[in-house]
Amino acid sequence: MFLEALNRIRLGDMDSFWILYDISCDRVYASIFHRTLDVSLTEDIVSQVYFKALKTIKNFRGNTEWEFFSWILRIGYTTMIDNLKWHEESTSLDELVFEPGYHDSWIDNIDNKTKIQEVLTFMDTLNERERIILTYRIWDDMSYTEISAITGESVDNCKKIVSRTLEKIGSNVTPLTLLTLLISYGINR
Repeated sequence: MFLEALNRIRLGDMDSFWILYDISCDRVYASIFHRTLDVSLTEDIVSQVYFKALKTIKNFRGNTEWEFFSWILRIGYTTMIDNLKWHEESTSLDELVFEPGYHDSWIDNIDNKTKIQEVLTFMDTLNERERIILTYRIWDDMSYTEISAITGESVDNCKKIVSRTLEKIGSNVTPLTLLTLLISYGINR
């Protein structure tokens, strides 16, 4: 279905773009939301991503879904960075995470608000690149190859950033909190 839609787009059938949208929208939305934690901002960014993608889809040279995801997530990444630079006000991470019903499965795994706050406080100390690469790896469970394709960092550099960031986490939070964080997100160190 993907390749058929892509070939139709290349022949000028722009209505087939919506097939690619349906295939990728949930992943693009989740990827951006995990960084903004703001529904309204995420929706704005996703709209911009697909507007840009629709305008430039004829320049896309890949032939696989993986290549398309890398391309669309890279557009998402750069659009998100541009928006975050100019976005002055967003939902407080603390307010959102502790809002009743928010991300219940994650909150159920971490039973102590103090532990959550410890991790959130540490995450605020990371630079933008570390936070984005770590969340692609942890929250989105992306491979280093996928992260590299999206961010433009080399695969080795992505590995180093994740490793060093996890080491920083380990030295800045208690072992129990670190273990809970890693289990919660399914990461094996």
